[in-house]
Amino acid sequence: MLWRLPLSCRSTWTPWVVTTGEDRGNKIMTGRNVRGAIVAVFLLGVLVFASVYYAWTTVTEIFQPVSPPGAGRTIPIEIKRGETTAQIADDLQAKGLIHNALAFRVWARVKGLDRQLQAGGYYHLSTGMTISDIIDQLINTSPDVFYVTIPEGYRIEQIAQVFAGAGLVRFNKQDFLKYTKHPAQFPDAVKYPVLKLIPAGNSMEGLLFPATYDMPINANAQDVVNRMLTAFDDYAQKYDLVARARANKLNEYQMVILASLVQREILNLHDAPGVAGVYWNRFMNNVPNDTAGFLGSDPSVEYARDSQTPTQQYWLPLQDAGKNIAANSPWNTYKYLH
Repeated sequence: MLWRLPLSCRSTWTPWVVTTGEDRGNKIMTGRNVRGAIVAVFLLGVLVFASVYYAWTTVTEIFQPVSPPGAGRTIPIEIKRGETTAQIADDLQAKGLIHNALAFRVWARVKGLDRQLQAGGYYHLSTGMTISDIIDQLINTSPDVFYVTIPEGYRIEQIAQVFAGAGLVRFNKQDFLKYTKHPAQFPDAVKYPVLKLIPAGNSMEGLLFPATYDMPINANAQDVVNRMLTAFDDYAQKYDLVARARANKLNEYQMVILASLVQREILNLHDAPGVAGVYWNRFMNNVPNDTAGFLGSDPSVEYARDSQTPTQQYWLPLQDAGKNIAANSPWNTYKYLH
């Protein structure tokens, strides 16, 4: 009998566990749940990483310029009245001033750009500026102005070239030349009585006052001519030009032309009275020889020559006798009386 066998001879046994179909299904479902949880955690991790990475890149874009320091391009941009921050951001990105419009909107909200922006003008921005720099400039500065210097003795063509290269986004060189070479076509001509003294066919030469002008970036040709003529009027009133001219039996336009010729003739300012005296005596027929009435001015011939044959370099010295150069030009004062 079994109970009489030695213990070492007794068999060990493990009771069978009966597994039902329901139990097997639970195990399968449990495995699927684990895998699903792992996938969900992985996807959540990817999402969190992507969100953190996107947020990080957005923040870093605020302080990273498009171009390396010192290699930026200057680009004008107009901020229109009523324009939203989102529209400004899109425009900046389209013009290549920023990489990330969202980063601009985020930092603009932080800095309060909507409340402080001076709209309705142009700003001169650079691709070497960060988003933070751009927003600071939009908040803290007025729309751009450019300082344009016109030296004494510049011809109309040279003045036009200076303004054309100054960065004024609405300046049209051809409009400027049209207004200044044909004063009657200047829309505001009636505001300046001196323009009525210009002989038919003559330009505003001599009346465009040489100075340094602070011009808004959106100034057009009409604005520029107005500023220069206004500067001339201010100077004429300050030094009582009309009365001085009439005291010498001239009008202010004639006096300006005479002064312009003197200015081109002299090398040193102290020579001006002597040269002016020579011209004056010729002009007033006070010289009893064949020069009476003829100014005989080399600068007038240089002007005549350069007007007949456009050049890239004005006021070069004459290479022949004045009477032989641009002989048919009314500005040749060796050939034509004043």
